[in-house]
Amino acid sequence: MEQEQITVIIQDQEYKIKCEADQVELLQKSAMYLDIRMGEVKTLSPGMAKEKIAVMSALNIVSKYLDQEEQVKEYSQACDEITIMSDSLREYGQDK
Repeated sequence: MEQEQITVIIQDQEYKIKCEADQVELLQKSAMYLDIRMGEVKTLSPGMAKEKIAVMSALNIVSKYLDQEEQVKEYSQACDEITIMSDSLREYGQDK
């Protein structure tokens, strides 16, 4: 696949990053999201070093991601149970 080099700005710092052409939009959105989250941490703790702001932001993002991943897993299990019940009801209706 063809790679592109794009520039993203996070907390007034430019980063040149290579990525697949079909991933450019996702990378840009990710950089904007990270910039916003880092800005929030910086607002709450203005004296915090940039490296710590980055780590705290990353921890917050990963925590949110893992929580949502767990919710998706629970929804998937619920869907599986609904499918099983629906199949059972369908079979019960055919037995009559």
